[in-house]
Amino acid sequence: MIVVKQLLEHCSRAFGSRVELYQSDEADVLIAVFPPTRRRGWWTYVTLELFRAGSTECLMYSYKFEREMITLLARVAAQVMRKGEQQQLRYRLAPGEVFFLESSILEASSLDFVIATPADYEEDGFDYFTNGTEVVRFIMLHAIARSEAAFAQNHGLDALEELFASADVDSLDFMRTPAI
Repeated sequence: MIVVKQLLEHCSRAFGSRVELYQSDEADVLIAVFPPTRRRGWWTYVTLELFRAGSTECLMYSYKFEREMITLLARVAAQVMRKGEQQQLRYRLAPGEVFFLESSILEASSLDFVIATPADYEEDGFDYFTNGTEVVRFIMLHAIARSEAAFAQNHGLDALEELFASADVDSLDFMRTPAI
């Protein structure tokens, strides 16, 4: 529990001190939800206990509070934990990994996958936390469509990011049209 508290403090320094903690039936993991601040115009959702399965915590963002995000983030956490259990060595979530959400991110959205990326929206130094014993990496999850997931698996994360940049994709717009 000490590391969880330290991770929460690390996140609070970056996202603001107001936070709500949630537990989902989808996975045995705490999820912290930080509301927007003057400096950050979006909601931030962060896992806080996933590090036990592979030294990684996940971040997601939205323009408004979406309760479904907690469930979806917990579903990804459950998949990460299963991967960790399947491997003998400690599993570490890597950029470019794709996860199916079992449902779209929001009703009427075509985005039903997420892809892991570096925590690009965060200030330098945020993406790794250490207390001298544990080293935890923060990974950002972007909602993507099935066609974008297939593209990323065939061409790689860099190619998908280039496609998104050229198409001016807003990755926090969950109702967006897929770039492919």
